[in-house]
Amino acid sequence: MNLELSTDSQFVLIGDKLNITTRYGFEEDTSLLWSGLKLISKTPCIKELQISKQEIFPAGRFEAGEYIREKSILVKNNVIPTIEKRNLGYFIELLLRMANPLNPDDDLIIKRQKNIELRIDKSSILPLKLNPVTISISGLSVTTSKDAFKPGETIKINYTSENLSEIEIRLLQKANLICYCEAYGNSCRKVEELPPAIAGDVKTKNTEKGYLLLKIPEIAEPSHNYLWEPSEKEFWGLKYGDYSNWSLTVIGKKKPEFGHEVIKFNIPISIISESITEKEAETSLFSKKGAISPSLFDGIASKFQKIIKVKSIESDIEKYTVRIENISQKDLEGVTIKLSGLQEGLFETNPLLKGFKKWRQGEIKDITYESKLNISAIISILEDNDQNMIRIQTPVSSDFF
Repeated sequence: MNLELSTDSQFVLIGDKLNITTRYGFEEDTSLLWSGLKLISKTPCIKELQISKQEIFPAGRFEAGEYIREKSILVKNNVIPTIEKRNLGYFIELLLRMANPLNPDDDLIIKRQKNIELRIDKSSILPLKLNPVTISISGLSVTTSKDAFKPGETIKINYTSENLSEIEIRLLQKANLICYCEAYGNSCRKVEELPPAIAGDVKTKNTEKGYLLLKIPEIAEPSHNYLWEPSEKEFWGLKYGDYSNWSLTVIGKKKPEFGHEVIKFNIPISIISESITEKEAETSLFSKKGAISPSLFDGIASKFQKIIKVKSIESDIEKYTVRIENISQKDLEGVTIKLSGLQEGLFETNPLLKGFKKWRQGEIKDITYESKLNISAIISILEDNDQNMIRIQTPVSSDFF
C-alpha cells in the first residue's frame, strides 16, 4: 500500500483554505474503516490537539488501483498562528484506519504527516488608533506622542521631575503560552510563569526636564492576545493561547536628602506589525484560495452532468440494488460510489462505499445497498481521479426510462 500527502503551499493564512492532494495506491483489493485529514496543533500544553477534520473515505471496499482526491481544510479565524519562539506549530495528517486481522479490537492505523505554517493575514489587521500618553506621579511626569510603535522605531519620552537623582525607563515584554487543560490530567503540561524580559533600557541623571530616546528592537514580536477553544464536546475544558504584551516601566530615584522612596509605574504600549509591503500584499492576494461557489446543480440529477446515470433501483426487503451506468465520453479512473438512504426525506442512513480502479465508458455497475430503515430515496455520490463529484438523489419508486 502506498499513501502520499501533498499541499499546494508550505503555509496558509488564518481564515483561508489549505488545499491538499492525497494519493492512495492499493496493491490488492482493500477494505477501509475510515480515512481522512486532520489539522493538528503541536503545542507544549498537550501533546497533540485536533483543530479540524475532513473525511475522504468512510468505510468501504476498494479494487486494487490508485485513488487521487483533492480536499481542502478551512483554517478558522480563531485559530492561533504558528509561533516558533514558543514551539507552537501545526501539521496536516492523512490517516487511514483498517481492521486488524490478528486483533479485531486493535485497528491498524497508517499515517502520513506534513508540517504546515499558519500565518496571520496582515492585510486583514485593522489599524490601531494612536493615543498620546501623559502620566504624572509624585512629581514625575512623562509624555509620549502615541502608544503604538513599529519594530525598529524610536520612542521619544518627554519628562519633567522634581527632587530626583536619576530617571530610568525600561522597555519590557511579557510573553508566554496559555494552557487550560486540567481535565486532561497528567497529559496537561503546566506552563511556567515567566518574568518580563527587558528589551531596552535608558537612564539619565539630568532629571529636571528633557527627553529620552528608546529604540524598539527590529525583531520585536508584535503585541497580541490569542485564545483558542474547541466547539466539539469531546474537547470541552481545553483551551490554549499565546500573548505578547509590551510596556514602558518608568523608575525615578529620589535624591538622598528627599528620602529613599522609588517612584515606579508602567505605561502599556503596543508593538504593531510593519505596514504590509506591496510584495506581501501580492503574496497575500494570490495565496488566498477563492471560495468555491456552490453549483446550481449540487444535490440533483442534472441532465447537464452527463457522467453517470441511475438506470434502476430494485428493492427486495431491506436490499436495494442500484444500477448505475457510465454515460460519459471516456473511462473513469479511481472511482468511488457512495450510496446512502434518505429516511423521512430528512435523514441520511449509514453510507456504503465502493471503489473501482476503472469504470469503462458505457459499463453498468450493480451495487447493493442494505438497510432495515424505511428509505424513500437512494443518494448516489460519485468521485474520481479527475475530481468530478456528482450527487444524484433517486426515489426508490422512480420510473426509469
